[in-house]
Amino acid sequence: MPGHKSCAEMGSNMEKAKLTIDYGNRKEANPLIFGHFIEFMRDCIDGGMWAQLLDNRGFDRKKEIPEGVVDGNPNVAAGWYRTGGKNAFDISLDGDNSIAKDGFSQKIVCYNDYDGYVGIAQNRIYLEKGNYQGYFWAKAESGAEVEGSAGKECNAEVELCLYDEDGSFYYSHRFQVNAQWEKFAFQFPVGMKTRCGIFEIRLLGEGTAWLDGASLMPEDTEKGIWKDVYAHIKALNPPVIRFPGGCFADCYCWMDGIGERDFRPYRFNRHWGGFEDNSFGTDEYMELCKSIGCEPMICVNFGSGTPEEAAAWVEYCNGGEDTFYGSMRAKNGHPEPYNIKYWDIGNETFGDWEIGHCSAEEYAHKYLAFYEAMKGKDENIVFMVCGGDGDDRSQKWNRMVAELAGTKIDSLCLHMYVLKAMEKRHYDNKDIYYAVTGAVKKYEEILAESYETVRKANPKAKVAVTEYNMGTLIDSYREQTLEAAIFNAGMLNMFLRNTEKLTMCNISDLVNGWPGGCIVSKNGHAYGTASYYAMKMYAEAGIAKVLDAKVECGSYDTREQIGNIEPLKDIPYVDAVACEDREGRTVIFAVNRSLTEDIYLQVGLEGKEAQVTELNGAKTSDCNKEGEMLILPKSRKELLENGEVRLRAHSVNRIVV
Repeated sequence: MPGHKSCAEMGSNMEKAKLTIDYGNRKEANPLIFGHFIEFMRDCIDGGMWAQLLDNRGFDRKKEIPEGVVDGNPNVAAGWYRTGGKNAFDISLDGDNSIAKDGFSQKIVCYNDYDGYVGIAQNRIYLEKGNYQGYFWAKAESGAEVEGSAGKECNAEVELCLYDEDGSFYYSHRFQVNAQWEKFAFQFPVGMKTRCGIFEIRLLGEGTAWLDGASLMPEDTEKGIWKDVYAHIKALNPPVIRFPGGCFADCYCWMDGIGERDFRPYRFNRHWGGFEDNSFGTDEYMELCKSIGCEPMICVNFGSGTPEEAAAWVEYCNGGEDTFYGSMRAKNGHPEPYNIKYWDIGNETFGDWEIGHCSAEEYAHKYLAFYEAMKGKDENIVFMVCGGDGDDRSQKWNRMVAELAGTKIDSLCLHMYVLKAMEKRHYDNKDIYYAVTGAVKKYEEILAESYETVRKANPKAKVAVTEYNMGTLIDSYREQTLEAAIFNAGMLNMFLRNTEKLTMCNISDLVNGWPGGCIVSKNGHAYGTASYYAMKMYAEAGIAKVLDAKVECGSYDTREQIGNIEPLKDIPYVDAVACEDREGRTVIFAVNRSLTEDIYLQVGLEGKEAQVTELNGAKTSDCNKEGEMLILPKSRKELLENGEVRLRAHSVNRIVV
């Protein structure tokens, strides 16, 4: 063990540790410390949670044709391609005839029908055995009725086709289109899996048609969320979910995500790149929170937004039907107020990467304007302010904001990402592991210092860790390993020890997003990472009280700066916390950081039977993959004959007595 030091009580025996529990001193456990976070980042929501199979379904993104390319067609929406033949036609993107705000429609004109058709399509659509449903919006140019329309007013005939690349059809149906926008729905079964499905809309015969707002989804979603992804979320039982960011929050207009889904605008994601069609907005988020029984927590647009915009969002969520925005919510199908309690004002504003970046003094003055505007809409909400860099020990930002905002702060928010600034050079993996898992010691000290800082300004204020995880930022997927789970379990132990100081904590992200996502989702199939199962072990334990406890064990030092982790001293090999669940049973969470040594933890309670759940793997670099789940909790029963529990090397353990 690097830099090992033995406690005096332990002598030279590295394989022993002792947990002393004070049952006379109990603190109320805060369940919100097991919270989660979703953001419009990469494929967290779109592609990860939201089960939409079509890209650019509203035809709102234009193709970018590289210079010198002559066979591209900028008049066909990005993600789509033109189909058909024989007919004389014209195809274009029309910004004057769209059902969506600031959007486009795909306009198709057939001048001369020569027993052909012209259409648009998407390919490489992943379909599995099951039922699918969808729709598209269409209208036609006024004129003569289509031949064979049986007297019904009709100006164009459009065919919807779903087929495999080999030409075998899953579904085909013709729709009669008139001069007004109309939504045409369809559903069909699929009998076998394909990765090469083709979704095509054809204009048959002469005429003009506009297409917009297409959709294709499985029938068995949970209100639009992939069924398997939803099941994994539900199994985690998240107590709170933060939305819609993150960095994205500081460029998000909440009005873009309400109302009829197909009428919502398509926007460029100014922070992460890509585009958002805003299918998942406030009401969809609240339906998710309600269905899984968790608290919502909203991060408002502080960077590019205004106090008035944030206040309007509060009124939309919490106002009565007699208010302007509350009545808008009611018209959108949700008459009862959501009564969202937790509101995060800005995200990482201290950082030059953030939209709206400013100094602590500038943040505090602007924050007070947000506070007054939002407080005027609901005086009962909890105001969570942007703290300084949670990876840095400096309290300069926190002190300035706290002094200027004073008692108008309910919670100071920190983000803690171990390895965030790791250089791309050779390190010994053993050194990285011990620095990463031991960094919990540093974060516990930062939490205590931040708490003390904000309490000087407001004796009732608390701290929230609204983002944390391992975060190399180099897409190494190291964030999905057992190593990351051991770090995150250590953070959970730290949160439990400091439960009275915390408003909430949110691991980042819940689904995909970046390699640290707890749940990995692709094509509707989901599996949990090692950190997912660590979170689940804690969240499902039903902790009611946290007990005072002291660990005596061997410790180690780290020798060099690795990323944002400076050399640390006296890091305990065993990190343990003692709790009581709602049934009064003793629950001990214990992390063994040692890479090589099993450690026997003396917990007392001799003669009792313990249910031990262990998360471990052959190597700390192991991670789960679809069809190869290497890191799964395993349970066993142990009789505590001498009051000891075996903690295997590099393991996370839950001991219920």
